[in-house]
Amino acid sequence: MSSSWVAIDFETANEHRGSPCAVGMAKVVDGRITDTWGTLIQPPADLSHFNAFNIAVHGITSDAVAGAPGWKATLSETLAFADGLPLVAHNAGFDMGVIRAACTADGLSWPELRYTCSQVIARRTWKLLSYSLPYCADAAGVVLDNHHDADADATASAEVMLAAMRAAEADSLDALLSGHQVRWGWMTPAGEWQGSHHKGRSARARTPLPGVNPDADPDGELYGAAVCITGTLTSMTRDEAFHKLAEVGAQPEKNVTKKTSILVSASQTQLKPGDALSGKAKKAQALLETGQEIEVLDEDEFLRRLGS
Repeated sequence: MSSSWVAIDFETANEHRGSPCAVGMAKVVDGRITDTWGTLIQPPADLSHFNAFNIAVHGITSDAVAGAPGWKATLSETLAFADGLPLVAHNAGFDMGVIRAACTADGLSWPELRYTCSQVIARRTWKLLSYSLPYCADAAGVVLDNHHDADADATASAEVMLAAMRAAEADSLDALLSGHQVRWGWMTPAGEWQGSHHKGRSARARTPLPGVNPDADPDGELYGAAVCITGTLTSMTRDEAFHKLAEVGAQPEKNVTKKTSILVSASQTQLKPGDALSGKAKKAQALLETGQEIEVLDEDEFLRRLGS
């Protein structure tokens, strides 16, 4: 039974998932955090550039990682700290994608891992306007003062999962996932993997949408979503964003409607509880209160779900 596990969080140097520049980990044993570990990372050589958007999010620069270990050494230490325990990450699709992409970039086999997602579990536990880590931490009664510090985020993800376990009266991750009908994710050295999702997720996600890529991955984080953007993105133009959304099987929308499932609040790179909401975000809040399944993402969360 998985009463012990390890929460993990990565930050990346640029838009490519294979560019980790920091990792934080928090080990949970019998319902409490017993140990933490983290390090800065030199990203794989071909993906080592730091872009302005990512620096603005986490504050890490190329100079900061100059003396840090590379990915091969970091992966070895990461696996040693985890010691065979399952992993938890907030938006695990991103963090596990970092491991796979960085290994591929450095010519390494993927490790054998089992994992799940505190964001997926949070959606089954609380009804929130946003399921970004600051909102989930707030729902769990956890103070997160330094979002996008990998150590702080890993600890917050662990606390969110522990709060969800208490809410479900579950004594292990196996019991929690079973109760919420969430499958384990995994990856293997043979290059096989499966994401950790709610088992009923595919009902909406596989609904055909007009004008999108018919070959998009139906397991993608934004596949099947109707997405509206409010404000000005700093990482790309709105037309570029609409094109990328269509590529991953999402339906871009110009306005918030009763079909909208995601609103991207591009006016800020980090959305926190208590922030002033735009007119469209207020409309999303009103729709949420009527029972519509809709959530608000900040730009960083949007890019993490969009992928490289």
